[in-house]
Amino acid sequence: MAVFSVIGIGTFLLTPILAIVTLLSLRAIYNLHFHRLSSQFPGPWYTAVSSLPLAIISYRRRELEWIQNLAYKYGTDCPIRIAPNLLVLLRPEDLREIYADPKCNTKSEFYNIGVLGPKQLFSTMPADEHRELRAALGGKPACSLEWTIGSLKNTWEVRIDQLIALFINKMSERAGNKMIVDLGDKMGQVFLEFASDFLTIAAFTDAWGFVQNDRDERGILANWLEGLDMIGFMDRSEFVREYILKNPLFSRLLPKMSDESSMGYLMSKAQEQLNLRESQLKTDTKEVPKDFLQHCIDARLNGSPLTQEQKFAHVVLLIGVGALATGTALSSTLRFLAMNPGKLLKVQTEIDEANLAGELSNPVQYDEVREHLYYFCACLNESLRLNPPATNIYPRVVGEGGKYVRDHFISAKAEVTSYSFVIQRDPKLYAPDPDVFRPERWLESAEKAAEMEAGSFVFGKGARNCLGKSVAMFELNKLLPEV
Repeated sequence: MAVFSVIGIGTFLLTPILAIVTLLSLRAIYNLHFHRLSSQFPGPWYTAVSSLPLAIISYRRRELEWIQNLAYKYGTDCPIRIAPNLLVLLRPEDLREIYADPKCNTKSEFYNIGVLGPKQLFSTMPADEHRELRAALGGKPACSLEWTIGSLKNTWEVRIDQLIALFINKMSERAGNKMIVDLGDKMGQVFLEFASDFLTIAAFTDAWGFVQNDRDERGILANWLEGLDMIGFMDRSEFVREYILKNPLFSRLLPKMSDESSMGYLMSKAQEQLNLRESQLKTDTKEVPKDFLQHCIDARLNGSPLTQEQKFAHVVLLIGVGALATGTALSSTLRFLAMNPGKLLKVQTEIDEANLAGELSNPVQYDEVREHLYYFCACLNESLRLNPPATNIYPRVVGEGGKYVRDHFISAKAEVTSYSFVIQRDPKLYAPDPDVFRPERWLESAEKAAEMEAGSFVFGKGARNCLGKSVAMFELNKLLPEV
């Protein structure tokens, strides 16, 4: 009897294991041989089997080089399969095919992992919902006036000049004390702190003190940076998205407004500012700040105000994601110049000559940069080309009826993406030296510059491009010439 009991227990334990192995094997066979993408698109066999390899590659920070190597191996004429239901298209002209085609205007589940805070414009997947929300936040002319370069100059340039002056003084103090400032780091801390204060001014009118206090307030930035690798893993893994992130127990691990630091503190602070502003508006509507918070309060979605969650969610997104992206762009531009002393000298000479000619104010104004510092602007474009600050996959779902890309038919419900790090090194568009930091390419002709701009994916493309593009470019052009 004891022997049979042991056998019974062993069978009981082994049965579910065998069932799981069988299901996974059948799934792998289906993905390899019977999936809608299985027969016509090249790519590594292991990524066709499961989305887990792509998630692991991202987590290990190997995705940039891996996708670049896929382009070398398979070429860029045909879409490449990098997950069971995901194709990557790596030619500059493919950007229009993915992000400007209404048939591909629905985002995939990649965006719906919930770790970037409450649902907002970036994580809204259905095309119709996104269109309505974007119109409320900046798509219609009446709203978009608030966040054009012109409105930023008129409303915020004086306050940003004060922040820049404070930043330069802090850097001068460090230099006077012979402190080392690591500007070569991809996400240099000092630039992240500046970007955070810049965006808190844009969001709430007043800076939160990152620069003044020379620190990462409440660990907000460190928390974002520490979580990036895991976020990349989770949004790429279909199993994690379907069976872990949608589990109610997972929500207990997400940041909460009761947290006294990091992302939870950012959320609670944004909610606090929102409640304070709405309370003030009940008694005084004469002196209303024209900041992004007020923009969200004034926005109307189908004639009605945004919900409280929608209002503060967009402010949280602006500060959290925006600070990382612009901070990266600031530090990487200086890194490229430091690694190319001849280019750095040309920028310094251009600034000095413009300053001696009385063409630059102190601090320099945005219009002055664009009108007189042509070579600096070319360096900024070249830095954004070689090191796009928000390199990622941005999958869209192919609509009903499928679509052709060149001679390749992509079935409906398949997901397609591009990849800025690779397409912005296109060997044809940026010949003969696509991997070289050469700002002069942007000054060769207006036609060539326009062609390269059309092939840029720094701020997205089409109806869902980055709503904060003007804010980012305003910041980059204002601070870097001073540094």
